Amino acid sequence: MADAITAKARAIYGKRLTKEDYNNLLHKSGVSGVVAYLKTTEKYRSAFANVNETQIHRGQVEQILEKQVFELYSKLCRFMSADKDSFCGYLIKELEIKQIVSALMHISVNLKDGYLLEMPAYLMGHLSFDLMKLSRASSYKEVLEVISDTPYYNVLKPLLNDSKKGEKLEECAVELYSHFIKWAFKAIEKDYKGEDAKSLKEIFLRQSDLSNLMICYRKKSLFNESKEQIKKSLYECYYRVTPAIIDEILSQQDAAEKLLSLLNRIYLKNKIEYDPMFLEIAVRRYNNRFFKKQLSFTSNGAMALYSLMGLCQVERSNLQKIIESARYNRSPEETEKLLVY
Repeated sequence: MADAITAKARAIYGKRLTKEDYNNLLHKSGVSGVVAYLKTTEKYRSAFANVNETQIHRGQVEQILEKQVFELYSKLCRFMSADKDSFCGYLIKELEIKQIVSALMHISVNLKDGYLLEMPAYLMGHLSFDLMKLSRASSYKEVLEVISDTPYYNVLKPLLNDSKKGEKLEECAVELYSHFIKWAFKAIEKDYKGEDAKSLKEIFLRQSDLSNLMICYRKKSLFNESKEQIKKSLYECYYRVTPAIIDEILSQQDAAEKLLSLLNRIYLKNKIEYDPMFLEIAVRRYNNRFFKKQLSFTSNGAMALYSLMGLCQVERSNLQKIIESARYNRSPEETEKLLVY
């Protein structure tokens, strides 16, 4: 089965958009032009088959792209006979957390029906809570009621207080992701042994390192937050960048420069530009290289699935940037700098 899923994942990745496709997309006029071109590609033809490109707007295109990735993931999970409690159910857990955080964010800014308008309807019936009920929640208390039968309830209950809207959002997101990491490690330990288990765990440890370094750098360089404030925003999961290393760097006057240097040295290998926006692109390029390598050489079906989904998310992000640029008439040259191949 592992050989079959890795072969299937590689075949799917082989249908990715090429550099020529991206070049063509960059020169299309407006969102309609981008959608019309996607209809001609093997990978996106069926997803946009029934779409009238002259009437669709940017948000609808992005949701179609998100739905396509999810449907591909679901198809591969069925092929692997993976249940929602196995490690291969990781994407469902990530999506659950994303929806909860999105609902909390809209409530915190009193944006009526904001989450309902953005709610991915294709996820209905796939999550551990009622998505429609979540969309109708107008207070933190109501969100807790919706997730009362899930593990997320115990994570969020101590943090949510309607009298302090907005103050705990970042902490909620950090705690939810920390819960997800713990769940992932337990699922990996249950389903895999030896090198397979080690390599799967290392994916999450690497991502946690990258996230922590980026959080530290942004908060120091853009807002000059204190060490104590920054540490509250970090994930309690470490690989090469330990709490002691972070603590030492954040105590120094040139902390932002040292954080950037450390990120460069350990992960990005001098492929970074000194701009917060391009820092994120540099990290996405690192992830793209990492997942390509994993998909090429792994014999682990779960690793192949995870790597393929990572690569699909990179492509989706590229298309979102192209669509956004088409919407606002940005130059192809400016947009190309934001893409990851």
